[in-house]
Amino acid sequence: MLPALTACDDFLDKDPSKNSNKTITEVSQLDALLASYSSFYSEPNYTFLASDDYGLTPKIQSHRTGSTSIDDLNDFTWATNNKRTGRLLWDGEYGKIFRANLVLANIDNVSGGEAEKANLKAEAHLVRAYSLFQLAVCHCLYPSADNANELGLPLRATTSFEEPIARQNLGATFAFIENDLQEALKISKPFLTDAGKMQNWRGTTVSVRAFAARFYLYLCDYTNAAKYAGEVLAEYSTLKDFNDPTEMYYSTNDDTFTINAGTPEEEQIVCKYPYTKLQFYGTTGFTELLEWKELLYARTMSYASWWYIPSQDLLATFARDIKDGNPDNDLRYRYFVIEDFGLRSCERTQEGRSDGYCQFYYDNLISGPTVAEMMLIKAECLARGGNAGDAIKTLNDLRKARIATEAYADLPIGSSADALKKVLDERRREMPLTIRWYDLKRYAWNDDPSDDVTIRRQFYPYTASSVLMNDALVEHVLEPKSRRYALPIPEVDILRSDNVLVQNNY
Repeated sequence: MLPALTACDDFLDKDPSKNSNKTITEVSQLDALLASYSSFYSEPNYTFLASDDYGLTPKIQSHRTGSTSIDDLNDFTWATNNKRTGRLLWDGEYGKIFRANLVLANIDNVSGGEAEKANLKAEAHLVRAYSLFQLAVCHCLYPSADNANELGLPLRATTSFEEPIARQNLGATFAFIENDLQEALKISKPFLTDAGKMQNWRGTTVSVRAFAARFYLYLCDYTNAAKYAGEVLAEYSTLKDFNDPTEMYYSTNDDTFTINAGTPEEEQIVCKYPYTKLQFYGTTGFTELLEWKELLYARTMSYASWWYIPSQDLLATFARDIKDGNPDNDLRYRYFVIEDFGLRSCERTQEGRSDGYCQFYYDNLISGPTVAEMMLIKAECLARGGNAGDAIKTLNDLRKARIATEAYADLPIGSSADALKKVLDERRREMPLTIRWYDLKRYAWNDDPSDDVTIRRQFYPYTASSVLMNDALVEHVLEPKSRRYALPIPEVDILRSDNVLVQNNY
């Protein structure tokens, strides 16, 4: 049973104002600000639309019964404007940063135990670092030495409405994030309670080190990435075994669609879902997410349009390194790649059939660090360091919990280059859509050209209001190190700032 975390809800639900005069006197009040998991778990992060894991095609567009959001198409084609006004990563993450800053502004002046206050202070630094990192991966160029003076983020360190909101440079942005991370690493709160329950919605020794492993991998600091991943796995290494029928099974809430109705080709199509289908909207609340036994920090990618379309390039990876090249032997494909999901949004004909990717209902995918991610970070660092044997052993330990038992075989040990390719393929299968933009950026700017990716897309031209499906297709290309790897910040926020905020340079 999850703890009641409703304290301060009325306070959190009200927009702050200059005239607010809420007295905070006890550490429990500040703890409640960070304990409200429903205020932190969701990330409306649209970077997946820009990645090669997303597979909108002209065919899908032609047979879609509703319209495709022009905002989505702007991200899909790496356009240099952002017209979104709702469910913004920018608003959401800066809202979390405000809560963290509220804790930091008051922590030294409230009553409570010193150890509790120290942990809460460190946790606030974790929240701020994590949110700034999410924003930087989305909206900024990669933090290479050559990019240090490029545009970074507004660095909000207080709750003052008078604090400057101009964007700092990228070097200062990542220095700020790393400083927050170092403060967050002072957390001394165990991941498991005395009763053996996970505390994955809070800052713990495990969650902060999991984020540190992700942060340093992005910077291609493989020494620190391996160090922190190893520390996580030394404290907690439980995997969810997809072969265990008590862990993974199909939901009883199937959808049935009739295609080609009234014709000799009429057919009933049953669309099956993983057991998490009704999780966020059923009676169980957030229990499935917070009890997902390998989740180390509870965060999910949220997508308002509810259809994560997996690309053919992504789906092809499931046929590699698997018995008979049958992707269904990979249980991540079996449960999460939903055949015929597109019939929810497309015409009910053979042409309307297409896949979807689904974990928690339709709009939420796990984006927070997991045990599996830590194993993959460890394996990647080993492979890049020339230790193919231990890299593949780590990979095999993960795959035993992901590949159907009857189809499982250990991957053979070959060269370090081959091991690295296998690790990167496994990353893509394990964390599709959610982490791919992060990976594409670091691949482009690291010193290894073998993992660079050029994305090419053919799609219809479109205007601010419609897709021109009678016109010839247009090719869109994203090269490694393109300036369009910094997705534009929301134009609505530029207007709100009276143009103090400036758009990325393209």
